[in-house]
Amino acid sequence: MISLIPERNGSVGEIVSLIGSHPELEEHRDHLPASRLTRLRMLAQPAAIVLAIRALSLFITWAMCAVNNRPFDFRAWDGAFYYGLASHGYGGFDPSVTYDLEGRYFPDAPMAFFPGYSIAVRLLGLLFGGHLLAVAVLLSVAASVVAGYGIARLARHLGAGQRGQLAAVALTAGAPMSVVYAMPYPEALLVALAAWTLVAVLEQRWVLAGLGAAAAGLTSPMAAPLIPAVVAAGLVHLYRAHTHRIATLAAVILAPLGLLGYLLWVHEVSNVRGGYFGITQRAWGNHVDFGVTTVRWIFDTLTQSRDAFAVLTATAIIAAVIAVVRTPMPWPVWLYTAGTVALVVAHTGIIHDRVRLLLSAFPLLIVAAVRLGRLRGRTTVLVVGGVVLAGLWFGAYSLAVWPSSI
Repeated sequence: MISLIPERNGSVGEIVSLIGSHPELEEHRDHLPASRLTRLRMLAQPAAIVLAIRALSLFITWAMCAVNNRPFDFRAWDGAFYYGLASHGYGGFDPSVTYDLEGRYFPDAPMAFFPGYSIAVRLLGLLFGGHLLAVAVLLSVAASVVAGYGIARLARHLGAGQRGQLAAVALTAGAPMSVVYAMPYPEALLVALAAWTLVAVLEQRWVLAGLGAAAAGLTSPMAAPLIPAVVAAGLVHLYRAHTHRIATLAAVILAPLGLLGYLLWVHEVSNVRGGYFGITQRAWGNHVDFGVTTVRWIFDTLTQSRDAFAVLTATAIIAAVIAVVRTPMPWPVWLYTAGTVALVVAHTGIIHDRVRLLLSAFPLLIVAAVRLGRLRGRTTVLVVGGVVLAGLWFGAYSLAVWPSSI
């Protein structure tokens, strides 16, 4: 079996294992020359898919913005906060953008945005002459490529062959709201870290799993479900196995450090009761109500709204809930995915960003890709292509037509 995902001892030949078997070649594998050019071509497939989709996404978004006489701004909505954090940290924001729900000046509001992505932009900006917007966009695109390889590898663990792994890369790269994978948003970095952390858990590379979860926890609150997945898998391994116990224990300890460290820091330096949670409630109305607000909003949207964005957002939330209940996965991956969907549904505040937050539930798309990969090649291409185009349209619509935050 010719595989593209590198094994633990990653030789040049093994590096080609990132996307699994090549169906057309497998039958005659013993008669094929193991040319380096062929291996490099196969290795490049995920990157080529991701970059092609990113380019198409930007073109569609630019075209829709032009049609609607609306400028395409890479720093739209939350992108302005993440770019601002990279530029001047938490203390240098214009008062006109730091206000609470009642319109009062609220200087602690930027602390709702986790620092990991912006720190990376700031550090890379030092190497590239301080062009932070360009660095931010390139970092997001590069992270989406890294995520593509992690998703391909995770898809192989979930039973995908060559075709299914490539389908998984395409579906996740072209998911609804994936337009932020080329903007100053942390989602691409978060998905990359989450994908490779889950791979590390399944392959029992415990130190990498702990470090990945810690880094993700410093990047976004949507990394929260990754922490119990790593910790639970580590504790089960400690209970059942007698190998790699120190590394496993290290993963259990490391996993929550990023998220908890930032929450503790905000609690110490902010002037808001409740720290991070008090800030998000005052500025965005966020608090946990176990899905009551989300369910009411979905019902009102599907029965009264004429806005395509709102209707499709409600549909996506329902589909994600149904899928996570019905979709079989390795239990650590399912725990992470179920936690992500639960986190999206359970809190109040702005509802219109839920599709973007659901990007973190990418294992659902991987499972769909595994099934699509078992169909005939032309069918797989047509279905995946159609879904990707729909996802790219949704992202472009959100920036070019939808008037509210994403």
